[in-house]
Amino acid sequence: MALFYSPQKNTKPAPAFEADILELDYQGLGVARVNGKTWFVENALPGETVRVAVLEDKRQYGKGRAVNILHPAPERCPPRCAHYRQCGGCQSQHIDVDLQRRAKQHALFQRLSRLQPQGIELMPMIVGEPWHYRRRARFSLRYDVKRKGLDMGFRQKNSAQIVPIAHCPVLEAPLNDLLPQLTALFARWSQPKALGHVELVKADNGVAMLLRQCGNLAQNDRTLLLELATRQHLMLFLQDDEQIVRLHGESPYYQLDDGLRLQFDMRDFIQVNAALNRRMINTALDWLALNEQDNVLDLFCGMGNFTLPVSRRVKSAVGIEGVSAMVEKAVKNAERNNCPNVQFYRGDLDQPFIQQQWSKREFNKILLDPPRSGAAFALHALCGLGAEKILYVSCNPATLVRDAEILLNSGYQLQKTAMIDMFPHTGHLESISLFEKRQ
Repeated sequence: MALFYSPQKNTKPAPAFEADILELDYQGLGVARVNGKTWFVENALPGETVRVAVLEDKRQYGKGRAVNILHPAPERCPPRCAHYRQCGGCQSQHIDVDLQRRAKQHALFQRLSRLQPQGIELMPMIVGEPWHYRRRARFSLRYDVKRKGLDMGFRQKNSAQIVPIAHCPVLEAPLNDLLPQLTALFARWSQPKALGHVELVKADNGVAMLLRQCGNLAQNDRTLLLELATRQHLMLFLQDDEQIVRLHGESPYYQLDDGLRLQFDMRDFIQVNAALNRRMINTALDWLALNEQDNVLDLFCGMGNFTLPVSRRVKSAVGIEGVSAMVEKAVKNAERNNCPNVQFYRGDLDQPFIQQQWSKREFNKILLDPPRSGAAFALHALCGLGAEKILYVSCNPATLVRDAEILLNSGYQLQKTAMIDMFPHTGHLESISLFEKRQ
């Protein structure tokens, strides 16, 4: 039998090098050009000279991390979070928040301008508070056998390890206030190895908590949990191996303008930044210039975050969502808020529109807020509806550019765009753009 041996790869790390940082990309990475190659460098700001440890070296680009700041920039800030170096969350805390926002706005406008060099109106950035803005968080729970203690925190960057968290500067205050109570609770837990994670949401009617527990919950643990829920006025939910059940309190909801109140379940998607969500919605309503003669289509509508506010201003609104459970919740939210002129349908947006009931209606304005993967699979059919305005909310600049090109090639023009600072101190870039049909 022949034996084949593969030569061992050279695992010796590439040598560090010095680089001058030229600019900042929207993800908070410093950009340098060394020997004709572009490098994206963590923990580096424009104007700095840094020593770079190589993380990834490709033929056309490289990735590294600044391990020594030889000449720091004036925009460099001391991170507020004690766990900044380990946690994989807010990687841009060393950057002045105004510089973060300018970099994101520049990246957005630069990418769209390549598609349409003229005629795009860059609107003012939609911004809010840079700290204590996040109303939702999920904490991992893991029992450390060696020290016989439980860790509660976030995943470490590029690792399965947990960074214990006692306070997070981007969480809303009521969630931070609850963390010491949870630490004390789990210190008394009889089955710590069975704990999975805990999810917290600051709803407008209080704090909701979901606890993941493998197997049956011991009676003593249930008593401790209910005592905490009663004392802290929590809406409490338990997820076991089969289902999610409510143990205490009512269902959570969040409020929008015009008295709208949207009820949601603990695992449902909601925007984590409540203040920016309201501003984003109001911007969409204003840019679409809605009136009582409009018939509006809202794609990827979820539980009606945009659809219900739209319905207050128009003749009719239709929301399309691919998940049946979300459609049911949207219908109930419309009923609770007395919105009789709105209808919701479950729709497969990757299938031809002509086969779907709702597409037989006429729409003069369209709104879509797709996932990070974008909406390329639906845009050709969408353009066939002939709407005069299409408003696109994006959470991924790469798919926005791809989809914008489809719209431009289908007879639309990009009128205006704005960066939404939905997630300060992170590399996420949210935006809103208005397309109008060319005459």
